[in-house]
Amino acid sequence: MSILTLSDPLLQRLQVTDGRIVRDKVLCGFCVRLNKRSRTFLVATSVQGKQLRMMLGRWPLIGVEEARSMAVEVLRECRAGRSPVRAKQQQLPTLRDLIPEYCSAKRLKPKSLKTYDSMIRTHFAPWVDKPITALTGAAFSEHCHLFAQNTGAAQVETGRGLIGALIRYVNAVYGLALDNPFHKLAAAGLMPERAKPRARLLREDDLPQWRAALDKIGERQRDYLLLLLYTGLRRDEGHNLTTADIDFDKGVLSIADTKNGKPHSLPITPMMDDILRRRCAGLTDADRLFKGVSKEHVYSMAIRQGAPRFMLHDLRKMLATTGERLKVGDAVLRRILNHTAPKSDVLHKHYVSLGIEDVRPALMTIQSELATRLRPLFERGQNDLVV
Repeated sequence: MSILTLSDPLLQRLQVTDGRIVRDKVLCGFCVRLNKRSRTFLVATSVQGKQLRMMLGRWPLIGVEEARSMAVEVLRECRAGRSPVRAKQQQLPTLRDLIPEYCSAKRLKPKSLKTYDSMIRTHFAPWVDKPITALTGAAFSEHCHLFAQNTGAAQVETGRGLIGALIRYVNAVYGLALDNPFHKLAAAGLMPERAKPRARLLREDDLPQWRAALDKIGERQRDYLLLLLYTGLRRDEGHNLTTADIDFDKGVLSIADTKNGKPHSLPITPMMDDILRRRCAGLTDADRLFKGVSKEHVYSMAIRQGAPRFMLHDLRKMLATTGERLKVGDAVLRRILNHTAPKSDVLHKHYVSLGIEDVRPALMTIQSELATRLRPLFERGQNDLVV
């Protein structure tokens, strides 16, 4: 075994992936195993003459200093002649306690905590107050099988993803080796097909009828829907806008709280300026622009006034589709939509960085095309009829 002074920068630099164990020069008995896909902290010592190896967790979910502190406690028990395994098991949280711990560690939003807690209480109630080691075995596997067969595809996607994430988390943090029952079910061909993305209901030809219906609902509701169409904002991002998020002097709209956790900003174009100034009039910095607008019912209000069936997310998809047809580049569209590039796309994930002014011309072009399509054919100019 190699002996090194373990640190987070060292583990980040090491390229070893052959499973070798590196001992810590600072704390005797504290080690890390270097595998291809993980860096696992462990204690390698003896208790009453018997060899003991105990997993502490995986890097980088826990850092070197945290793992070293955990190793000190384990080694203290060993030096006293007591096995630390039983004490470790007694500290395991229940599934009910694990949800907030996981969400806190992953820095998830309160909305995610509420969703996951509801999922566990609704679909995995028998295991809520059991220790996390109960997430294995024949009984839990059979429950997962029934859940997958008798629940809607979208709920199954959420449930299997949550259980898988929790199992990976406890394996890493608590040094366990629980198997994911959904992996076994999938290998046996017992899982239903994955949920397919919802098809866009609102088509380009429907836009004049959709726009006419907006004139029959409240002005605030109309402005909310038009702003979502012109910006591609998600419904919560638009619904939670305050006057403090609007800087007319710099021409910037800012959204701090986003789905992917990355602050977002867009240039205020002339079409957006008209809507935003109307909504900001008479408000203070803490006031919401669309207070009183129900994001859950605003689309149904428009449908009752003659709009074709649509979902709020259709407006985001419409902007993206229009941008693609106008041959706007992927990097610019991602920047407008605040969409994270896949991990495999190193160029756009790590190298390409676009500012507000980089996307202003493309956004104005997309908005102009959308505004044209919102008008009935007989109102469009001759050039507008050429697609």
